[in-house]
Amino acid sequence: MDLHITIVLLLIFITGGLSRRCYVCEPEGNSGACEEKQVICRDGFNKCYTATETGFYEPTKSVTFKTCAKICEPKKIIAKPGGGAVSSTCCGTDLCNSTDGLYKGSFILLLSPLFFLILFH
Repeated sequence: MDLHITIVLLLIFITGGLSRRCYVCEPEGNSGACEEKQVICRDGFNKCYTATETGFYEPTKSVTFKTCAKICEPKKIIAKPGGGAVSSTCCGTDLCNSTDGLYKGSFILLLSPLFFLILFH
């Protein structure tokens, strides 16, 4: 097998085996304020999870919770007829549960094998 192809395949497999990184945010009280922190998820926790509660404490106030998860499904639950909903999202790439929903480092990581293929071809 050509050395260049071996290097590209090795890079793809190495990046796939790294632990998942997610943002963690646990609001204090019902203020909804928290500081997002990056964490490396434990073994088996390969999803990033975000849950948002809207209208429980005040009609227009949202409280967001972020963490690592083993298994999760996106859902929207309306708790009471006049308001109060919980919605959750899941994603499976590094830092995908950020506020802007996009981690720029993922694109560099994905494009690096292509870069090496072009460079060594």
